[in-house]
Amino acid sequence: MYKLYNVKGWGSMAPHFVLEEMDLAYENVWMTPEQVRQPAFREISPLGLIPALGLDDGRAIFESAAIIGFLTAAHPDKGLAPEPGSNDHGIFLAWLTFMSSNIYPAINLAFLGRPLVESDEAFAMLGRGGDAHANRLFDIVDERLGREGPYILGESFSAADIYLFMLGLWAKPSERALLERCRNIARVSEEVRRRPKLRATLEVHGVAEPRE
Repeated sequence: MYKLYNVKGWGSMAPHFVLEEMDLAYENVWMTPEQVRQPAFREISPLGLIPALGLDDGRAIFESAAIIGFLTAAHPDKGLAPEPGSNDHGIFLAWLTFMSSNIYPAINLAFLGRPLVESDEAFAMLGRGGDAHANRLFDIVDERLGREGPYILGESFSAADIYLFMLGLWAKPSERALLERCRNIARVSEEVRRRPKLRATLEVHGVAEPRE
């Protein structure tokens, strides 16, 4: 059985939603921010970051996109990603990686960027720059959805849409502002919030309604 190391409202949301949407058996390990920062957790996740997914052999996968890529490939019958090895699967991986390698780090500069700079003023400036860059990247995704949507993979809802939903929760100045500006992303977010299997989990993470 899988074991998800989880903090409410953190980057474990997308893997949590995927596990629920796929109706997979797993143990949910709720953690506090203080527990995540303990040295012992670095034995599971090298940077001490959420999420991590424990496997049945005692090892763990870390990084949210890697967890989602693994789960969807391990359970292709659940239909949250194209068949591994297909051209469509390549597109799925490309957009999942685009979001995890570009949008997520830009957002994180406002949360985790303090060690990169020498002063609080520089940190604030770094965060503002990251937020602005993330919004430019969201615009790229929104344009893609407008041309080839309604979902990341065209007509097929996938785990990539769930990942996009999670990132949109942290948009600045707010998720609501993002959804008003990027109407195609708004439609994806609305679909995620409509999924029957996700209602309880969305409530638990406090994201059942758009953030103001």
